[in-house]
Amino acid sequence: MKIILIGFMGSGKTTVADILAKKLNLGVIEMDQLILTKSGRNNISEIFSLDGEKHFRNLETIVAKEISKLDNVIVSTGGGIVMKKRNQKHLKKGVIFFLKTSFSIIDRRLKNDKTRPLFKDKETARKLFDTRQNLYEKFADKTIITDDKTVNEVANCLVNLL
Repeated sequence: MKIILIGFMGSGKTTVADILAKKLNLGVIEMDQLILTKSGRNNISEIFSLDGEKHFRNLETIVAKEISKLDNVIVSTGGGIVMKKRNQKHLKKGVIFFLKTSFSIIDRRLKNDKTRPLFKDKETARKLFDTRQNLYEKFADKTIITDDKTVNEVANCLVNLL
């Protein structure tokens, strides 16, 4: 079984993946962490500022292809994973859950987070959010609205949907 969590940055994918992994006794793969390892950089902001977003996206595709070969894992993706058809193809080898979170909740969660280069400008982040919502909906097998749920409740919803 492979469970793939998609959604905009700040939607809770990493936290829910960790909780879900304990409930299901599965491993967790954090795509951004694998990208960091491949890049040799210290954080995502450093990749964006020193190598550019295009380089980050290329590493993201390499990691998505590697993940396609794995099983018995929960994958927490980056928010932009759905932007490339190739990434979608690689990740379709699992059950895909969209953690749908409103922009106002995400904005509140990320208000003081300086580690997300694509959220530095709120207006730009909102445009990205709006662009990606339809892609998440189309790509996901199932959608969970997270606004009124704790991360534990979201993880329980996922377990019930499996």
